[in-house]
Amino acid sequence: MAVPFLMLNRCFSSSSAMTAAIKNVTIIGGGLMGSGIAQVAAQTGHQVTIVEVNEDALKKAQAGIQTSLQRVAKKLYKDKPADGEKFVKDTLSRLNLSMDLTGSVKNTDIVIEAIVENIDIKHKLFSTIDR
Repeated sequence: MAVPFLMLNRCFSSSSAMTAAIKNVTIIGGGLMGSGIAQVAAQTGHQVTIVEVNEDALKKAQAGIQTSLQRVAKKLYKDKPADGEKFVKDTLSRLNLSMDLTGSVKNTDIVIEAIVENIDIKHKLFSTIDR
């Protein structure tokens, strides 16, 4: 799993030229893949919105991200727990949750789809976004 994480880090690297162009990231789907992408994007300073179909899915995504961030902070800031707490708090402050697809994509710089692998559902999603 290290390779996808490294690739995501490069895509959302705060030192890349893309950071200037991409400030707001919207991720459709907060499952394992979507929440992982959201976490990396938020860690690198981007404003992130996760869009899901219901409140329970949003809460689950947020809880998973928080748990993962705490693990990362524990490893990165093992000698400075206060810095680790700040890292988690700052990253979570850049994370927004929504069930409003249309409103969430209106002013975003990039939309990342991480929903169920069903081509008809994906077509419907992108048709809705295109409108």
